[in-house]
Amino acid sequence: MARKRARILADAISSRLEEKNDGDQERRAYTPERESLIAEASDGRLKNGKIRLVDPSTCRMWDGHNRLYDLMTPDSVGDLIKSIKASGRQEMPAIVRPLTGEKHQYEVICGARRHFAVSHLREKEHRQDILYLVDIREISDEEAFRLSDLENREREDISDFERSRDYGRALEAYYEGNRSLMAERIGVDRTWLSRYLRIGELPQEVIRAYGDVREIGIRHAAELSSILGSDSEPALLMEAKKIAAELGGGEKLTASQTLKRLKHAAIPQPSREIESVFDPEGRVLATIERRSRSHVLTIPKARLANKDDVLKAIEKLLS
Repeated sequence: MARKRARILADAISSRLEEKNDGDQERRAYTPERESLIAEASDGRLKNGKIRLVDPSTCRMWDGHNRLYDLMTPDSVGDLIKSIKASGRQEMPAIVRPLTGEKHQYEVICGARRHFAVSHLREKEHRQDILYLVDIREISDEEAFRLSDLENREREDISDFERSRDYGRALEAYYEGNRSLMAERIGVDRTWLSRYLRIGELPQEVIRAYGDVREIGIRHAAELSSILGSDSEPALLMEAKKIAAELGGGEKLTASQTLKRLKHAAIPQPSREIESVFDPEGRVLATIERRSRSHVLTIPKARLANKDDVLKAIEKLLS
């Protein structure tokens, strides 16, 4: 077991030292440098001290982590679980910071999916031989944010909403609300940054209208933001509350369907007036809907048997 763990440590460290990608792993497996690292790790002479194999239960997520860990499932992380299970180890180290005076020993800066996958394999599939490979670093919160953002910038498995939430928190915590400064620090265009921040500025009523917040994309925020603040905002928010209530009752809507309903609710409706005439028993004989350019007359089919009363009702409505 010790030899196996030493090999994993050596792989991780030699990868960092040689600055090679995953495609070089097979060729790297037989280099003298790697064999030397294995020997040093086996007898305790390895002095790097930054790469370690740990029990994932000793780690917790950093408060500023940009993934919604609670929404991860074995299905959503399935590909990574299968990959680690097949190789018998985690290939790329997660980045963590040491903790002192707490229940956990480390907090995870980058590597939530890897943490979930290893934890799942150990807890659900009893693979106690698989440990969490970590790169331990002493960094500030702002450095941790930039490092996490850089690692996840091009990844497709992190949602626009998660990225927006992360950026919004960092904007206030590290850059005093200065978007230009933040954009410069993380190396992006200010307009690009603002597109993501716009998602986090959506009202909670709108966010709750989506069954899965991770489906709220930058296009959704752009289209809805043009309505918010206009005279149509109350109608949009009312529809959002209605959708949220439907979701609570078991209704399912796609993100596209939600966006379509919200936008449609914000379309100004033509002014109209509705008037009805009733018979002595309180049943509707006829109804007229007066629109700006037309009138619509409605007669219940059941009332047609009493044509005289219906005609009188129509005459009254048209008078």
